[in-house]
Amino acid sequence: MVKHFVPEGVMPALVTPFTKDGDLLEEGFKQIIDYVIEKGATGIVPSGTTGEFVYMRTEERKRLLRLAVEFADGRVPVVAGTGQTSTGATVELTRYAADIGCDAALVISPFYLRPADKGYYEHYATVARKTDMPIIVYNIPQCTLGPLHANILEDLAEIDNIVAVKDSSGNIPATVELIQKLKGKLPVLIGHDECFLSAVAAGAKAAILASGNIIPHIWLEIMKMVREGNMERAMELQHSVQTLARLITRNGGAPPVKAALKMMGIKAGRSRLPLNSGGTLTPELKDEIRMELEKLGLIESLSHPPIDRELNMRALFEEFGVNPQSLSDARIATGGNDAVSAAVAVGRKDSPLGAAFVQLLTRAKIGHEALSVILEPNLPVKPPSIMVPVRTIKSLRQASLFYGPVQSGAARAVARLLGEGKIPAEDVSHSLMVMTLDVDLNMRDRRAVTAATEDAVRNALAQIWR
Repeated sequence: MVKHFVPEGVMPALVTPFTKDGDLLEEGFKQIIDYVIEKGATGIVPSGTTGEFVYMRTEERKRLLRLAVEFADGRVPVVAGTGQTSTGATVELTRYAADIGCDAALVISPFYLRPADKGYYEHYATVARKTDMPIIVYNIPQCTLGPLHANILEDLAEIDNIVAVKDSSGNIPATVELIQKLKGKLPVLIGHDECFLSAVAAGAKAAILASGNIIPHIWLEIMKMVREGNMERAMELQHSVQTLARLITRNGGAPPVKAALKMMGIKAGRSRLPLNSGGTLTPELKDEIRMELEKLGLIESLSHPPIDRELNMRALFEEFGVNPQSLSDARIATGGNDAVSAAVAVGRKDSPLGAAFVQLLTRAKIGHEALSVILEPNLPVKPPSIMVPVRTIKSLRQASLFYGPVQSGAARAVARLLGEGKIPAEDVSHSLMVMTLDVDLNMRDRRAVTAATEDAVRNALAQIWR
């Protein structure tokens, strides 16, 4: 007798925590399941794409499914990822999932060798006929050899125990086409995090998402808002999680999810090769993930001390290992606001400041590396200028902030003063500038950082060239 299963709500596509040696980290797997259920998940989906099923042997997948059933303990349905490259292997694993108490099976379309449309139909029809499990057809063309077309799914909808289709294509027109053509026949589940709101608004009935490991409660709230007709609030919530969703879907799924969960104190373990290679998640990407978790209140914000509003260039030069006497003939001024503080020294190229300029560029103190101020590649500002961070740069995110929007703001300030004719021709030809800048690392809006830097540097320069 076929089990009854109606997919609803948000079901996380669970990550599979692995140890450094590649073994299953059972404690972490239970912790993840407990967390998502506590946050309102309406089901769990182990052994799927986000669960790295392609890197697991069949016996390992069986063990994972057993643990999922045990750890869920009847609190929510367990939808087992049972897709394999062959129909026979898929039938075997789906039967196993049914025998141990899973509630439904998520079956990816055959991959590696592409069948004809009739082959796709026969694959799913055979799995459905030879098992007692409700089957969710899984369309993820970017990981297989192409999409499952609506005509195939319309035919499959006639089979009693095919109960839904999960669409992870990320192609909203294609998703909406499926929703339209399958209306009243087969519910469509959205499987692409970035497209959640669009799909739910168009009629998607439920979701299976990688980011459901982290924020199932927010996705559920968006779904609730759509169904209550509060689209403004739904859009606001979608925008609040869109960056996190993008970081996950565009960086391999499992690695960013595991990084986020570990930041939240959950033992999410590692991924297996080749996903756990060093280049999968850069330190900068991890910083971005951390920032998004902070914004959502999922982890405590790392608070940075306020900026120094009264920068002392002589003291800073000494800290950077540069003789402060090199400032003896320089014109020095400061400027600032709540976000950025600037101190600027202007001197002739053949003055002691010129020697300091070269030293800062060539023998920088670690974490305080100087950078030429440029408007765009190969277009430095005039007079020649360098900028040095007051705070020690400790991460790629901080480096990106300082050498990106801060540098851009400094360049704009110089260029605009030059364009307004406020920098004398003598200084343009024969002088140079050293800027020391302190920026509020708590700021998240890069455009605001650029504007604040331009304002601070312009205020300082306006005191030199009145």
